[in-house]
Amino acid sequence: MKKGELYEKDDRILADAMHTMKNMISPIIAYSEMIQYGHVGPEKIPEVAKKIGYCASNVTRICTDLVEIYRFRGNLVNKTVEKVCPYEVLQECLYMIESTLNPKRIKLINRLDKAVSVLFNVSMMRSVFMKLINNSIKFSPEDSTIEISGKIVDENTYEISVKDEGVGIDEAKIEEKLKNNTDYSTPGLQNEEGTGLGLLLVNIILNKNQGSIRAYNNKDKGCTFVFTLPLYKEN
Repeated sequence: MKKGELYEKDDRILADAMHTMKNMISPIIAYSEMIQYGHVGPEKIPEVAKKIGYCASNVTRICTDLVEIYRFRGNLVNKTVEKVCPYEVLQECLYMIESTLNPKRIKLINRLDKAVSVLFNVSMMRSVFMKLINNSIKFSPEDSTIEISGKIVDENTYEISVKDEGVGIDEAKIEEKLKNNTDYSTPGLQNEEGTGLGLLLVNIILNKNQGSIRAYNNKDKGCTFVFTLPLYKEN
């Protein structure tokens, strides 16, 4: 990609993110003024505070994703790779998600092989797992299942699949997003807002670490995101 095209794409990503943040900040200001000037009764304050917190959390996620994206693109991140067990990293992520981020009571299943190790950066792998699983939760109904499995493709590659029972994806738009590194977001089943930057960040991380990602709709229901990691080899 030419430098001018990269700058144009970065400008578009930043503009979209700023537009989303503006839409989140405006309600924060409005709700705060309602409380400040006494337009909200005491019984309604917890509900309004919850809405303020929700909007503020989304703004925080957008800022965090933007910082990560530009750090990776500018090679400002410590990308030290080492022998990592995906099963163990995933277990940590599932514990965090089940403790705080899974109000839909979705069952998360880790079917990765405990004996497999890859050559990757631990924090980057954690980021990939968290963003893909949270994306699946966003588009999955209550009490459904998300299954994470893996297989050795060849002597150099370990392939991990994140399969859900949600509404599926627009394959053409996802393919375009992954091919062109663009942001794309739609509301979840319970109108959960996304930053539109999570999958973009995952794609950047994998591309910079000899990995790749693709997605497709399942035959029955839901979709599957598949990504590859370089296998660790003993000297």
